[in-house]
Amino acid sequence: MNVFNGLLLLLVIVLYGYLILVRRELVFVSKRRSTINVAVPLFAIGALFLATHEATSLNDQIRGWLGALLIFSFFLDSKGLAKERIVTNAMDLKGVPYEEVNRVVLLANGKKTKLNFFRKGMRGPLLVFDAPVQEIVVFLAERLQEGTPIEVIVGEE
Repeated sequence: MNVFNGLLLLLVIVLYGYLILVRRELVFVSKRRSTINVAVPLFAIGALFLATHEATSLNDQIRGWLGALLIFSFFLDSKGLAKERIVTNAMDLKGVPYEEVNRVVLLANGKKTKLNFFRKGMRGPLLVFDAPVQEIVVFLAERLQEGTPIEVIVGEE
């Protein structure tokens, strides 16, 4: 194994460790788009195919397998509600602290709950949860600043 493959292996290990730690911190995990559930395996299978069929050396095969593991790391990429912040991207170390949230809008639509928040007059990304709206309201009421409005809109399926 050459130096580049060793560094790539170290990167994969650190990346997976970090993504697992972020995921464990989340109380409510947001659902991801279904296109990611289809695209990630296709790209990873493509990388594995190239690694096994087109590689001329063992180093190339190792590099292909590590590349496929990097692609599979998108499955661990999570966003949602943590105890101290809103995680909008797993690679954002700070997230959005609850103190900075000015307003929260929840749309209860059957079994899904959509959450949108506003900070500094700008809308944050939409988060979709499988949890009931009541649980999310209680969770947010305990963490948001006093007087932060939480609007609940009940929609139809």
